[in-house]
Amino acid sequence: MTDKKYCIQLAECDGNSKDFYSFDEIEIGTWVDGKPIYRKVITGTLAKDSANAVIFANVSDLKINQVINLYGNAIGKTVADHMILQTSYNRTSGLFTAVNMFYNEDTANLYYNFIDTNGVYSGSTAYVVIEYTKK
Repeated sequence: MTDKKYCIQLAECDGNSKDFYSFDEIEIGTWVDGKPIYRKVITGTLAKDSANAVIFANVSDLKINQVINLYGNAIGKTVADHMILQTSYNRTSGLFTAVNMFYNEDTANLYYNFIDTNGVYSGSTAYVVIEYTKK
C-alpha cells in the first residue's frame, strides 16, 4: 500500500483566484443556473445589542438576485476574542455572544440580530463576505 503525498506550490497571484477577497466586487465562479457568482467584503460596526434586526449595510448597488453565501468575522476589544459571523446561529447555554445575519430583498439591506452580554464585541468592526448572483 502506497500513501499518496501532496505538495502545495506557491505561485504569483494574478488577481483571478477564486480564493481572492476584496472590498471590490469580484467574479468567483458560476452558479447552477449559469449566472456568474460575485463576492464582496463589506465592513461595518456591531451595535451593543439588538433586540430586533439592525441594518448592517445597504447593498442595493449590488443588484442581488440570489444570495449564495453570507459569512464573516469580528475581532473583539481584545485581540484574543474572534467571532465568526454565521448566517444562522442560536445562542446556547453558557455562550455569551450570538449573531444571526440575513439579506432582505425588499429593502436590499443586510441585517443582523446580535446578543453580546459581555460587551466584548460591541462596537467591533465586522467583516462580512457576501457571495451572490445578479438580476
